[in-house]
Amino acid sequence: MSARHDLLAAVSFNDAANAGSTPEELVDAHRLEAIAERDAQIIEWLEKKAREEGTSNKERRSRADVLFRMADKMSRGAVRPPLSKGPDPAPPTRSEVLHEAAELGRELSRQGYSAQEIAKRLDRMADEATTT
Repeated sequence: MSARHDLLAAVSFNDAANAGSTPEELVDAHRLEAIAERDAQIIEWLEKKAREEGTSNKERRSRADVLFRMADKMSRGAVRPPLSKGPDPAPPTRSEVLHEAAELGRELSRQGYSAQEIAKRLDRMADEATTT
């Protein structure tokens, strides 16, 4: 079981209802808070390393400048470490998938495909979706 599922199991539905949020929203909010804290620590570390480089010669000043620029870019959100993009989008629900399949079936029918051809195409799409 993933950490997300463990945390979801630990969060009671009463707490979520009292806060006006679902357990998933609470997990996502906690994740974003942890990411922001981690990013702040990375920025602080980059600035510390830049100061440690000092200004004794041109090469050290150049390295310090690069570290300061990276810290600045991270603080503005121009560069993000992996996993800083927030929660993954929710997978489509069964009804959304069925609705999309029905729309595709209607479109193929309008284009002159037979019911058998439409069924084969939808089966092929379903097989591809479940194997990936």
